[in-house]
Amino acid sequence: MNIPPFALIITAAGSSTRFSQSGYGQVKKEYLSIDGHTVLSRAARPFYSIPSLQAVVVTCPPDAEDETIVALEDLVDIGSIPLMIIPGGMTRKESVAKAIETLKNIEIPFDYIAIHDGARPYVDQGLIIRTLAAATVTGGAVPALRVVDAVKRLGRDGLLSENVDRSSLITVQTPQIFKRDEIIDAYERYPGLEADDDAAVFISAGYSCTVASGCIENKKITYITDIPDAEKQAEEYIKAREEGRKSAQASRHMRELLQQGDQWDESGNRL
Repeated sequence: MNIPPFALIITAAGSSTRFSQSGYGQVKKEYLSIDGHTVLSRAARPFYSIPSLQAVVVTCPPDAEDETIVALEDLVDIGSIPLMIIPGGMTRKESVAKAIETLKNIEIPFDYIAIHDGARPYVDQGLIIRTLAAATVTGGAVPALRVVDAVKRLGRDGLLSENVDRSSLITVQTPQIFKRDEIIDAYERYPGLEADDDAAVFISAGYSCTVASGCIENKKITYITDIPDAEKQAEEYIKAREEGRKSAQASRHMRELLQQGDQWDESGNRL
């Protein structure tokens, strides 16, 4: 099939609440590494292997643009696709809305928008292409898996109340892919809608969304045990970040002194 041109949104502006409960809340899970690449970089890399990718927008916390750039720096070696890093919103939906607005205003042509969690580093090219192909049929598609475990409903008293028929239940993954104009319209029409994912916004606007075959390996990093050596990495990351901040502060101080017209040595003493 001819793969239509598409743009990519990667969401990485969240607070990683469950991950931070480990005691390493100062470090975003997307900045830690698996097999030599950051979680965020691994989440993006498979998309770069698809020739029709036209542009990438990554959302991040408002004060973390520099850290996000560092986490993505190895992408420079695998492509020259325009990459925009923007501060996200208070919620995932707000972050996606800001990213969509950014894509809406660029001059690069594309037909579809893929929205992917920055904490899903095990996505592969096959899953992306399957989902994109499905989206060309109905306008929107999400990768999903059938529920295989028994599902039960919990009563208000905390006791099991009944079994739930799982035959029509699925668990949904990302990337979720939608026709450009339709997902833009959906987000513009329902800015205040509380939605668990982008497909919910898309469907609320009256558009059709289908399902592509998901992948068990395409799991989302949620807990610190999901990343090998995460605790050691987090400790080293925090230490390196603090040293970097101190160095940057010293450099700013030196520039301020020089701008005053006096000459100072590296220790801050007047020459």
